[in-house]
Amino acid sequence: MTTDLKSSEAPIFLVGATATGKSALAMELARRTGAAILAMDAMQVYRGADIGTSKATKAERAEVPHGGLDLVDFAPAEGSKERFDVAQYLRHATEFLVEQRAAGRRVIIAGGTGLYFRALTRGLCEAPQGPEDLRAELNGLSVEELRERLGKVDPGMVERIDAANPRRLARAIEVMEATGKSLRAWQEETPEPLVREFAAYWVGREKGELEQRIEKRVEEMFAQGWVEEVRGLMERYGVETVKGFPGIGYREIGEALVESTGRLAPDTLKRVKGDILVATRQYAKRQLTWFAREPKLQKVMLTGSQPISMVLPSLL
Repeated sequence: MTTDLKSSEAPIFLVGATATGKSALAMELARRTGAAILAMDAMQVYRGADIGTSKATKAERAEVPHGGLDLVDFAPAEGSKERFDVAQYLRHATEFLVEQRAAGRRVIIAGGTGLYFRALTRGLCEAPQGPEDLRAELNGLSVEELRERLGKVDPGMVERIDAANPRRLARAIEVMEATGKSLRAWQEETPEPLVREFAAYWVGREKGELEQRIEKRVEEMFAQGWVEEVRGLMERYGVETVKGFPGIGYREIGEALVESTGRLAPDTLKRVKGDILVATRQYAKRQLTWFAREPKLQKVMLTGSQPISMVLPSLL
Protein backbone atom coordinates (compact mmCIF):
# COMPACT_ATOMS: atom_id res chain seq x y z
CA MET A 1 0.00 0.00 0.00
CA THR A 2 1.19 3.53 -0.73
CA THR A 3 0.03 6.84 0.64
CA ASP A 4 -1.06 8.93 -2.33
CA LEU A 5 -1.59 12.22 -0.53
CA LYS A 6 -1.77 15.75 -1.84
CA SER A 7 1.39 17.76 -1.20
CA SER A 8 -0.33 19.68 1.61
CA GLU A 9 -1.21 16.38 3.30
CA ALA A 10 1.93 14.40 2.54
CA PRO A 11 4.04 13.33 5.53
CA ILE A 12 6.90 15.51 6.71
CA PHE A 13 10.11 13.71 7.64
CA LEU A 14 12.47 15.19 10.22
CA VAL A 15 15.64 13.09 10.17
CA GLY A 16 19.20 13.40 11.42
CA ALA A 17 21.61 12.46 14.16
CA THR A 18 20.67 11.87 17.76
CA ALA A 19 20.31 14.96 20.01
CA THR A 20 19.85 17.47 17.17
CA GLY A 21 16.38 18.45 18.37
CA LYS A 22 14.19 16.52 15.91
CA SER A 23 11.64 15.51 18.54
CA ALA A 24 11.25 19.02 19.96
CA LEU A 25 10.84 20.40 16.45
CA ALA A 26 8.27 17.71 15.63
CA MET A 27 6.27 18.48 18.79
CA GLU A 28 6.19 22.21 18.12
CA LEU A 29 5.19 21.63 14.51
CA ALA A 30 2.46 19.18 15.57
CA ARG A 31 1.09 21.63 18.14
CA ARG A 32 0.78 24.37 15.54
CA THR A 33 -0.72 22.26 12.77
CA GLY A 34 -2.72 19.57 14.57
CA ALA A 35 -0.52 16.87 13.07
CA ALA A 36 0.34 13.47 14.56
CA ILE A 37 3.88 12.15 15.06
CA LEU A 38 5.26 8.80 13.94
CA ALA A 39 8.54 8.00 15.71
CA MET A 40 11.16 6.60 13.35
CA ASP A 41 13.46 5.07 15.94
CA ALA A 42 14.37 1.39 16.09
CA MET A 43 14.83 1.44 19.88
CA GLN A 44 11.70 3.36 20.85
CA VAL A 45 9.53 0.45 19.69
CA TYR A 46 10.50 -1.51 22.84
CA ARG A 47 8.29 -1.23 25.91
CA GLY A 48 10.22 -0.44 29.08
CA ALA A 49 13.17 1.22 27.33
CA ASP A 50 11.99 4.78 27.87
CA ILE A 51 14.63 7.03 29.39
CA GLY A 52 17.59 5.63 27.49
CA THR A 53 15.82 5.96 24.13
CA SER A 54 14.54 9.52 24.74
CA LYS A 55 10.98 8.40 24.17
CA ALA A 56 8.17 10.96 24.10
CA THR A 57 6.74 11.55 27.57
CA LYS A 58 3.21 10.58 28.64
CA ALA A 59 2.26 14.25 28.64
CA GLU A 60 3.50 14.69 25.06
CA ARG A 61 1.64 11.59 23.92
CA ALA A 62 -1.54 12.83 25.59
CA GLU A 63 -1.19 16.14 23.77
CA VAL A 64 -0.26 14.81 20.32
CA PRO A 65 -1.10 11.38 18.82
CA HIS A 66 2.09 9.32 18.57
CA GLY A 67 2.92 6.17 16.65
CA GLY A 68 6.02 3.99 16.54
CA LEU A 69 6.30 3.71 20.34
CA ASP A 70 5.99 0.69 22.65
CA LEU A 71 5.14 -1.76 19.89
CA VAL A 72 6.79 -4.87 21.35
CA ASP A 73 8.04 -6.21 24.65
CA PHE A 74 11.59 -5.46 25.75
CA ALA A 75 12.57 -9.11 25.34
CA PRO A 76 11.82 -11.39 22.35
CA ALA A 77 8.92 -13.76 22.81
CA GLU A 78 9.77 -17.02 24.54
CA GLY A 79 11.42 -19.43 22.14
CA SER A 80 12.16 -16.71 19.60
CA LYS A 81 15.55 -15.19 18.83
CA GLU A 82 14.10 -12.48 16.66
CA ARG A 83 13.76 -8.86 17.64
CA PHE A 84 11.51 -6.28 16.04
CA ASP A 85 12.39 -5.72 12.38
CA VAL A 86 11.76 -3.20 9.64
CA ALA A 87 8.92 -5.23 8.11
CA GLN A 88 7.01 -5.05 11.39
CA TYR A 89 7.67 -1.33 11.57
CA LEU A 90 6.29 -0.81 8.07
CA ARG A 91 3.11 -2.71 8.96
CA HIS A 92 2.61 -0.46 11.96
CA ALA A 93 3.44 2.67 9.94
CA THR A 94 0.85 1.69 7.33
CA GLU A 95 -1.87 1.36 9.96
CA PHE A 96 -0.87 4.61 11.65
CA LEU A 97 -0.78 6.62 8.43
CA VAL A 98 -4.19 5.31 7.36
CA GLU A 99 -5.65 6.00 10.80
CA GLN A 100 -4.35 9.57 10.91
CA ARG A 101 -5.43 10.28 7.37
CA ALA A 102 -8.96 9.15 8.28
CA ALA A 103 -8.84 11.54 11.23
CA GLY A 104 -7.78 14.39 8.94
CA ARG A 105 -4.30 14.71 10.43
CA ARG A 106 -1.03 15.16 8.64
CA VAL A 107 1.82 13.00 9.96
CA ILE A 108 5.29 14.14 10.98
CA ILE A 109 7.75 11.24 10.86
CA ALA A 110 10.68 12.04 13.12
CA GLY A 111 13.75 10.02 14.02
CA GLY A 112 17.22 8.90 13.17
CA THR A 113 16.89 5.29 12.01
CA GLY A 114 18.06 5.54 8.44
CA LEU A 115 16.94 2.05 7.49
CA TYR A 116 13.35 2.90 8.44
CA PHE A 117 13.50 6.10 6.39
CA ARG A 118 14.81 4.22 3.39
CA ALA A 119 12.20 1.48 3.73
CA LEU A 120 9.36 3.99 4.05
CA THR A 121 10.43 6.07 1.07
CA ARG A 122 12.02 3.48 -1.22
CA GLY A 123 10.34 0.23 -0.25
CA LEU A 124 11.35 -2.85 1.73
CA CYS A 125 13.80 -5.34 0.31
CA GLU A 126 12.21 -8.80 0.08
CA ALA A 127 15.40 -10.84 0.44
CA PRO A 128 14.54 -14.09 2.25
CA GLN A 129 15.97 -15.22 5.57
CA GLY A 130 18.80 -17.72 5.59
CA PRO A 131 18.81 -21.06 7.43
CA GLU A 132 18.72 -20.97 11.22
CA ASP A 133 22.15 -22.60 11.63
CA LEU A 134 23.79 -19.92 9.46
CA ARG A 135 22.10 -17.14 11.38
CA ALA A 136 23.14 -18.66 14.70
CA GLU A 137 26.72 -18.90 13.45
CA LEU A 138 26.77 -15.27 12.35
CA ASN A 139 25.27 -14.10 15.64
CA GLY A 140 28.29 -15.56 17.41
CA LEU A 141 30.84 -13.56 15.42
CA SER A 142 32.37 -10.23 16.36
CA VAL A 143 31.95 -7.10 14.26
CA GLU A 144 35.52 -7.50 12.97
CA GLU A 145 34.89 -11.13 11.99
CA LEU A 146 31.63 -10.24 10.28
CA ARG A 147 33.22 -7.38 8.36
CA GLU A 148 36.05 -9.65 7.18
CA ARG A 149 33.63 -12.36 6.09
CA LEU A 150 31.40 -9.92 4.20
CA GLY A 151 34.50 -8.54 2.49
CA LYS A 152 35.19 -12.01 1.16
CA VAL A 153 31.69 -13.02 0.05
CA ASP A 154 30.28 -9.66 -1.05
CA PRO A 155 32.92 -6.90 -0.88
CA GLY A 156 30.72 -4.30 -2.57
CA MET A 157 28.26 -4.36 0.33
CA VAL A 158 30.85 -3.34 2.92
CA GLU A 159 30.73 0.26 1.73
CA ARG A 160 26.95 0.31 1.33
CA ILE A 161 25.88 -0.53 4.87
CA ASP A 162 26.68 0.51 8.43
CA ALA A 163 29.82 -1.61 8.77
CA ALA A 164 29.90 -1.04 12.55
CA ASN A 165 26.46 -2.62 13.01
CA PRO A 166 26.70 -6.41 13.51
CA ARG A 167 23.05 -6.96 12.58
CA ARG A 168 23.48 -5.21 9.22
CA LEU A 169 26.71 -7.09 8.50
CA ALA A 170 25.20 -10.44 9.43
CA ARG A 171 22.14 -9.79 7.28
CA ALA A 172 24.24 -8.99 4.22
CA ILE A 173 26.32 -12.14 4.69
CA GLU A 174 23.22 -14.25 5.34
CA VAL A 175 21.52 -13.11 2.13
CA MET A 176 24.59 -13.62 -0.04
CA GLU A 177 25.48 -17.04 1.34
CA ALA A 178 21.91 -18.31 1.45
CA THR A 179 20.74 -17.08 -1.97
CA GLY A 180 23.94 -16.57 -3.95
CA LYS A 181 22.67 -13.09 -4.72
CA SER A 182 23.91 -9.85 -3.16
CA LEU A 183 21.65 -7.91 -0.83
CA ARG A 184 22.26 -4.97 -3.17
CA ALA A 185 20.62 -6.87 -6.03
CA TRP A 186 17.64 -7.73 -3.84
CA GLN A 187 17.34 -4.09 -2.82
CA GLU A 188 17.29 -2.98 -6.45
CA GLU A 189 14.26 -5.24 -7.01
CA THR A 190 12.36 -3.74 -4.08
CA PRO A 191 8.61 -3.10 -4.61
CA GLU A 192 6.87 0.29 -4.40
CA PRO A 193 7.48 2.26 -1.17
CA LEU A 194 4.81 3.00 1.43
CA VAL A 195 5.32 6.78 1.19
CA ARG A 196 5.88 8.13 -2.31
CA GLU A 197 5.10 11.81 -1.83
CA PHE A 198 6.68 13.60 1.11
CA ALA A 199 8.80 16.50 2.33
CA ALA A 200 12.03 15.53 4.08
CA TYR A 201 14.30 17.70 6.21
CA TRP A 202 17.71 16.81 7.58
CA VAL A 203 17.91 18.55 10.96
CA GLY A 204 21.52 19.40 11.79
CA ARG A 205 23.77 21.14 14.30
CA GLU A 206 27.36 22.27 14.16
CA LYS A 207 29.72 19.54 15.38
CA GLY A 208 30.75 21.27 18.61
CA GLU A 209 27.19 22.08 19.58
CA LEU A 210 25.99 18.57 18.77
CA GLU A 211 28.65 17.06 21.02
CA GLN A 212 27.60 19.38 23.85
CA ARG A 213 23.96 18.42 23.38
CA ILE A 214 24.84 14.72 23.45
CA GLU A 215 26.73 15.18 26.71
CA LYS A 216 23.85 17.15 28.21
CA ARG A 217 21.33 14.54 27.12
CA VAL A 218 23.29 11.70 28.70
CA GLU A 219 23.49 13.62 31.98
CA GLU A 220 19.75 14.29 31.86
CA MET A 221 19.01 10.61 31.27
CA PHE A 222 20.92 9.62 34.38
CA ALA A 223 19.21 12.39 36.36
CA GLN A 224 15.82 11.09 35.20
CA GLY A 225 16.55 7.63 36.62
CA TRP A 226 18.15 5.66 33.80
CA VAL A 227 20.05 3.43 36.22
CA GLU A 228 16.81 2.52 37.99
CA GLU A 229 15.14 1.82 34.66
CA VAL A 230 17.90 -0.62 33.74
CA ARG A 231 17.82 -2.19 37.20
CA GLY A 232 14.08 -2.80 36.84
CA LEU A 233 14.55 -4.37 33.40
CA MET A 234 17.23 -6.67 34.79
CA GLU A 235 14.95 -7.79 37.60
CA ARG A 236 12.14 -8.50 35.16
CA TYR A 237 13.99 -9.98 32.19
CA GLY A 238 17.37 -11.05 33.51
CA VAL A 239 20.89 -9.73 33.20
CA GLU A 240 21.71 -11.37 29.87
CA THR A 241 18.59 -9.99 28.17
CA VAL A 242 19.48 -6.45 29.21
CA LYS A 243 23.12 -6.87 28.21
CA GLY A 244 21.97 -8.11 24.81
CA PHE A 245 19.63 -5.18 24.19
CA PRO A 246 20.91 -3.16 21.18
CA GLY A 247 20.09 0.28 22.60
CA ILE A 248 23.13 2.34 23.63
CA GLY A 249 23.73 2.43 27.37
CA TYR A 250 21.67 -0.53 28.52
CA ARG A 251 24.51 -3.03 28.29
CA GLU A 252 26.98 -0.58 29.82
CA ILE A 253 24.77 0.20 32.81
CA GLY A 254 23.72 -3.43 33.22
CA GLU A 255 27.29 -4.69 33.33
CA ALA A 256 28.26 -1.98 35.81
CA LEU A 257 25.35 -2.90 38.09
CA VAL A 258 26.43 -6.54 38.08
CA GLU A 259 30.06 -5.67 38.77
CA SER A 260 29.08 -3.25 41.54
CA THR A 261 26.47 -5.61 43.05
CA GLY A 262 23.72 -3.10 42.45
CA ARG A 263 25.14 0.25 43.53
CA LEU A 264 27.28 2.40 41.26
CA ALA A 265 30.19 4.14 42.95
CA PRO A 266 31.05 7.65 41.68
CA ASP A 267 34.10 6.46 39.75
CA THR A 268 32.12 3.61 38.16
CA LEU A 269 29.31 5.98 37.20
CA LYS A 270 31.82 8.36 35.63
CA ARG A 271 33.34 5.53 33.59
CA VAL A 272 29.94 4.30 32.41
CA LYS A 273 28.90 7.80 31.36
CA GLY A 274 32.14 8.15 29.44
CA ASP A 275 31.58 4.86 27.62
CA ILE A 276 28.04 5.87 26.71
CA LEU A 277 29.19 9.27 25.46
CA VAL A 278 31.75 7.65 23.18
CA ALA A 279 29.18 5.15 21.84
CA THR A 280 26.61 7.90 21.27
CA ARG A 281 29.08 10.12 19.41
CA GLN A 282 30.04 7.18 17.21
CA TYR A 283 26.38 6.44 16.53
CA ALA A 284 25.72 10.08 15.64
CA LYS A 285 28.62 9.97 13.20
CA ARG A 286 27.17 6.88 11.52
CA GLN A 287 23.78 8.58 11.27
CA LEU A 288 25.34 11.63 9.64
CA THR A 289 27.13 9.41 7.15
CA TRP A 290 23.91 7.56 6.33
CA PHE A 291 21.76 10.65 5.76
CA ALA A 292 24.51 12.33 3.74
CA ARG A 293 23.86 9.60 1.15
CA GLU A 294 20.10 10.10 1.06
CA PRO A 295 18.60 12.12 -1.80
CA LYS A 296 15.69 14.56 -1.46
CA LEU A 297 16.71 15.88 1.96
CA GLN A 298 16.60 19.62 2.64
CA LYS A 299 19.11 20.68 5.28
CA VAL A 300 17.82 22.65 8.26
CA MET A 301 20.53 23.87 10.62
CA LEU A 302 19.57 24.67 14.20
CA THR A 303 21.55 26.61 16.78
CA GLY A 304 21.15 26.84 20.52
CA SER A 305 20.22 30.51 20.36
CA GLN A 306 17.64 30.09 17.63
CA PRO A 307 14.00 29.63 18.70
CA ILE A 308 12.44 26.59 17.06
CA SER A 309 9.50 28.79 16.08
CA MET A 310 11.75 30.61 13.61
CA VAL A 311 12.33 27.37 11.69
CA LEU A 312 8.73 26.25 11.45
CA PRO A 313 7.53 28.44 8.55
CA SER A 314 10.11 26.90 6.22
CA LEU A 315 8.76 23.42 6.96
CA LEU A 316 5.13 24.11 6.05
